[in-house]
Amino acid sequence: MIVIAALFVYAILIGGPAARLLARARWVTRFPQVALRSWHACALSLLASLVAFLLVVAHDLWEHGMVWLFDADEPLVHDAYGGSWLVADIPSAAMLVLYLGAVTLLGLTVRGLWKLRRERDRHRLTADTLGTHDRIQDLDVRVLTHQAPVVFCIPGTRAGSRIVVTSAALDMLSETELAAALEHERAHLRFRHHRAFLAADVLTSALGWSGLSRRYAQQVRRLAEMAADDQAAQKHGRRAVASALLEMCTAGPVTTVSGLPAMTGTDPAERIRRLIKAAPTRARTLVPVLSLVVAVVVLALPVALALAPGAFLAGTAHSGC
Repeated sequence: MIVIAALFVYAILIGGPAARLLARARWVTRFPQVALRSWHACALSLLASLVAFLLVVAHDLWEHGMVWLFDADEPLVHDAYGGSWLVADIPSAAMLVLYLGAVTLLGLTVRGLWKLRRERDRHRLTADTLGTHDRIQDLDVRVLTHQAPVVFCIPGTRAGSRIVVTSAALDMLSETELAAALEHERAHLRFRHHRAFLAADVLTSALGWSGLSRRYAQQVRRLAEMAADDQAAQKHGRRAVASALLEMCTAGPVTTVSGLPAMTGTDPAERIRRLIKAAPTRARTLVPVLSLVVAVVVLALPVALALAPGAFLAGTAHSGC
């Protein structure tokens, strides 16, 4: 009973107050890549705690696993995880919810992958058919004739990925601004941000209705754009990235590309303000290390909570207890 309550409370805390604090934290704009790791760790920890909660409530499968794993006494394991409070229908209901949740996540993932592949293939076909290399030397860049200034990337294998620049963006941006915009998109491809977008969309769609981690998808997109900005700024300077972003945003309504990372993506105004301010704090070694430690702890905690009673009873199967 204690384990079940602890897992339930942990899921509520990590998906509720912890997620809201992370969304409001000021440090995330200084270390967006670290913040992305933190969001992914919290989301995976939430999912792990909910799965563990349902498995423990559906006690038969979990208890047999603990008896086998730790060579524990079955009655003692049952007392530790279950007990007389479990009504016959509760474990069956927990297994049903677990199965429905797994099917939902699988369905959302397949639908998201299909949608991403459809958008990717459509844009790649357009880029390869109508795009040119005029006025630009990079082999992975295609120039499309379009009146809206847009720079975006099409994820894929190393040979299959593309960066698309419209003729309006090419005419508008200076050489340095264009180089910064292209590096921004290469950062998206290098970090595989489209995969992070897909994972965040799936989990938010599955759990967002409950209020748990409902800002996950939005925050992942926001921080991924900042992380790509920082990568471009390292090569071409913060002012070049901010200037390129400002030029494209002031030319008219911001144009987005469905499902694909684009230069004028999430929160351009916030990103411009961030880029023209002072450079981020130089704690580039300590902060990532601390965030990695916190991420490991956050991910391990629901697993530890679920395994602790079984580990405590390890070896009792032949002890005569």
